[in-house]
Amino acid sequence: MTNYRYLAVLISAFCLNLNADHKPDADWSWHILSGGISESRMSLYRRDLPFGIYNFSCDLTDASEGNSKEGNASLNLVKIDSRPAGLLVITCNVGAHSQQVNIIDLSSTSNLPAFSITGSYIADWDIQDGELWIRYDQPCATGISVECPDGFETIFVQYPSP
Repeated sequence: MTNYRYLAVLISAFCLNLNADHKPDADWSWHILSGGISESRMSLYRRDLPFGIYNFSCDLTDASEGNSKEGNASLNLVKIDSRPAGLLVITCNVGAHSQQVNIIDLSSTSNLPAFSITGSYIADWDIQDGELWIRYDQPCATGISVECPDGFETIFVQYPSP
């Protein structure tokens, strides 16, 4: 990379961070670069330095800090007992009905989410006893049956898996 190109990238990253959507403290901030029904891009910064650019297959157009309202996306900084560096938990809509949970492990250097799951209609998360639990639904393997009257089952998983 030429010196001019490197300088242009640094200046762009600095300018984007000035307009960051969220600055919870001196350590982490983010900016939604683009949002749409089927894909979104977000840049993440640590101490005002670029940390990574992430692509998501969901809509982050209405992303905000904290719990999401129905139909909106949310980004939450979460610390759990097993991840003292923290996690960025992202919830968003996929298409007309589905919801997705993505987790970025802030101790990782990967530009891919550490975890991603899409529920047919629901996908959300909760902290219980210092650990992160994700809830989502999926079609029952048996289809509609006495054991599965509405055709969907709810799954609970812990992140990270014990």
